Parts: sequence; structure tokens; C-alpha cells
Amino acid sequence: MTRVAVVGSANLDLVAHTPRRPDPGETVLGTDYLQHPGGKGLNQAAAAATLTTTAFVGRRGSDDAGRALETELIRRGVDTSHFLALEGPSGHALITVTPDGENSITVLPEANRLLLPADVTRALDVLAPQLVLTQLEIPQVTTEATARWSVTHGARLMLNASPSATLPEHVLAAADPLIVNLAEAHHLTFAETPEGSANLLAERCVSVIITLGSDGSLVVEKGRTTHLPASRLTPVDTTGAGDVFAGVTAAHLAHGTSLVEAAQQATLAAAQAIRTPRSSR
Repeated sequence: MTRVAVVGSANLDLVAHTPRRPDPGETVLGTDYLQHPGGKGLNQAAAAATLTTTAFVGRRGSDDAGRALETELIRRGVDTSHFLALEGPSGHALITVTPDGENSITVLPEANRLLLPADVTRALDVLAPQLVLTQLEIPQVTTEATARWSVTHGARLMLNASPSATLPEHVLAAADPLIVNLAEAHHLTFAETPEGSANLLAERCVSVIITLGSDGSLVVEKGRTTHLPASRLTPVDTTGAGDVFAGVTAAHLAHGTSLVEAAQQATLAAAQAIRTPRSSR
């Protein structure tokens, strides 16, 4: 039985460590370079698979990068029977990491653009998951089809609305929870405070989690708002920490854990990820 199906993106991450982010038109010499499998969907599936049976629904290219992405998912215990290869390049992400552990990311979707609504519907019909987790690095029509399938088949939908985009209300209405960071929450609400964003989103979604970085997160469910503090630590690399948070939350929810408790466990997992270099995770 598949408890969690992640519908999303897989990219080969090209990571440059630099002393600071370059200003416009400026060249900055890097100190280190790595490449490894990533993408929001792949990262979230790998995190969920540490705790429960997880399948990944996505598309990769026919290149070496695509084969590396599939190998990584298999190594992490994820069902890849619906992660299919298409002729052409796989997705890539260009990531800059500074000494404070913060990052900036440019995503080139490539094969991820070719994950179509019919592909997802067929895969979910076979997998019949209890919970579906998806993001916005795939075509929006595919995200919409994922939401429709979840509602029709009684599966819980977790929506990580990242990167920021304008979404149809029927997609937001199905989200249980919607997971966004503060900038993404502001994009959807234009509220001036995290609490304001949380309250407005709670009127449009079943439940909401807003992640606040070092300030923790806000969890809103059934009219109740809970602030969960973050662990106090010195970050090494924040890349992918939000994906760990989402994947671990999904796994706990699929086993019947309450939303607040699931988010608490996810906070601990994300803290462990932040204090660990990405290449060692």
C-alpha cells in the first residue's frame, strides 16, 4: 500500500558556494562546487520515504542527469515506477550558497514541464495513495489535475505552493494543509504580518502551515493558530530544508498524526538537515 504519493519535480542541482551573492553585473569567485539530485518533488519524496511507503510521480530526461535522479530515488527507498524518462534533458537547478547557509536558486524545469494531467491521473489511479503531496515546479494544469483527483478519490492533498504563483480557488480549497513560506504567503494574501496571512489563507484552505525560517512556523487548523518555535542552531546549508519539512509532515499525516504534531516532528527533521552539509545528507 502506498501511503504517500509525491507529484512533482526532479532536478540535478548544481551548487556553488560563494563568499557572498554577486551584485548585478558582478562576478564573484566561488569556493566550492557540488552537484547532486534535487528538485522539490524528489527532495520531499526522499524525506517522506524515511518514514513511510512513498511513490514519486514525475518525468526525467534521457540524459545522465535523469539516470542519476532515478538512482537517487531508488537509493532512498522511493517507488519510481511512475517516474518515467522522456527524450531530452532533465531539469536542473542552479544554486548559490553563502557562508550564512542561505541560498538563491534558479530552476530550469525541462522534463518537468512534460508531466501532464493524464500522466498524473493514471499514476494515482494505480497507486491509490492516502495522501498526495505536490508543489508548483510542474505545469499548473497538472497541479490542478492532482487536486481534482485527490478530492474525487478522498485522498488528503498537501500543497506546497512554491515557487509563488496565482492559484485557482478550488485548488486552494482542497489543500489540507497548504504549506508556504512567508514570502509565498504574502504573494497569496498581501497581508502585512504572518498572522494576517495565516488567517486569510485559513479562510481559503482546510488548513495552513506558514514556515518562518528561524522564527519557526504557524499552523492553522479549525480556527486555531499554533506557533511552533524553530530549533536554535547555526545553519550550514538551508537548501532543501523546506522540502524535508514538507515530506516529513506528509509522512506523519499519512499515519494519522495530528497536524500540529506532524509539523513539530518536521521542524526537528528540518533542523537536522540545516545543520548538515547537503552533500552529507
